[in-house]
Amino acid sequence: MNNVLSIILAAGQGTRMKSDKVKVLHHVGGRPMLHYVVDNVAGFSTGTVIIIGRQGELVRESLEGKANLKFVVQEQQLGTGHAVMQAREEIAGHNGPVLVLYGDTPLLREETLRELIKTHQEKKAACTVLTTLVLDPTGYGRIIRDEAGYIQRIVEERDASPEEKRIQEINSGVCCFESSLLLEALAHIDNKNAQGEYYLTDTIAYLNGQGKKVFPYLIDDFYEITGINDRINLASAERIIRNRINKKHMENGVTIIDPATTYIDSEVEIGQDTIIYPFTYIEGKSIIGRNSIIGTHCRIKDSEIGEAVNVLDHSIILESKIGARSNVGPFAHIRPGCLLETETKAGSFVELKNSTVGKGTKIPHLSYVGDAIIGQDTNIGAGTIFANYDGERKYQTLVGNKVFIGSNTTLISPVKIGDGGRTGAGSVVTRDVPEGTTVVGVPARIFVRKER
Repeated sequence: MNNVLSIILAAGQGTRMKSDKVKVLHHVGGRPMLHYVVDNVAGFSTGTVIIIGRQGELVRESLEGKANLKFVVQEQQLGTGHAVMQAREEIAGHNGPVLVLYGDTPLLREETLRELIKTHQEKKAACTVLTTLVLDPTGYGRIIRDEAGYIQRIVEERDASPEEKRIQEINSGVCCFESSLLLEALAHIDNKNAQGEYYLTDTIAYLNGQGKKVFPYLIDDFYEITGINDRINLASAERIIRNRINKKHMENGVTIIDPATTYIDSEVEIGQDTIIYPFTYIEGKSIIGRNSIIGTHCRIKDSEIGEAVNVLDHSIILESKIGARSNVGPFAHIRPGCLLETETKAGSFVELKNSTVGKGTKIPHLSYVGDAIIGQDTNIGAGTIFANYDGERKYQTLVGNKVFIGSNTTLISPVKIGDGGRTGAGSVVTRDVPEGTTVVGVPARIFVRKER
């Protein structure tokens, strides 16, 4: 399969969403629904045209970095046929199949689209329409077939007769045309209908009138062609997408204790033999290594978790990196910009922000570490506070290797604790502590200096 031009209609207002945000940018499975459609056609399209309207610039920005995209603005929304007309220049410059689909169909699979195009080419059809059967076809265009099983025309719900409304085969809106015939058909449709719009489906009647073959490609899975029109549809699509995601990970060797209460975004990567406990959210482009354990009620977003990491219950990790064989939580909060190297510990009720924690260092419990660089094999006692903010600016604290910070110590940034330094419990450190020195008190004073 090659030389396919894809046209994605993404200019609809989406008024039933009742949102200030254009419909195709609403998220399903952690990313905009339009992205699923764009990614589905990327594998076989030589070019993709996206028809945009309201908030078109936001749509462009959301797709920044994706290849072979061209955006065409539909200033007025005058129907699906009118939308495709906006890409006439691109269609005229293309010789081969033209796939037309919608930006609000994130459940549609790439393999279905490939089979649709393959069928279209094998049947040498002028147009091939993706269809399915439903028990209640209300709201959908009905497929009217001839005696040979080809499509004569597609009737929209509002224009259908009572007999036509009983037909259960419906139009998905996804069609594959031959480029030259699509251009010809678009030039011959009008807006003489109940809505005063140019329907893309009217091209079917025109092609039939010219003796051309219009073939239906019937699929079993109704949900695959479901468009997202309101928040109820959005929630239904979310469930289906997440079920697919969880199934993929389980097939790849990940244990998900309860898939129904585990929420994993579509771009997440998880290594084999990792265990995910219920009520966990793994979001964005997070990566989790092999043999890790993610406990209940955890949230991990845009973070990298190494191999054999144990993230205990009720922990939050945001835009950070946790090294292999480390332990986090329970009730830990790792805020953006943190790097915990291998074999570290950020224990119960520990909060870190924009900090680096060296290999083997432990922050067992009840501490706040902000804007700090901590060396290797250091221990931060319970209740330690890195006071990094003076009300106007934030400052950095440097803690060396093999340092021992006593419980309830407050480090007033900017300050540096040298290698092997120690603080007594309850100390308030306002000045740098030399290497190998112990300080105690409020403010902290030198108690023992390492002999040279």
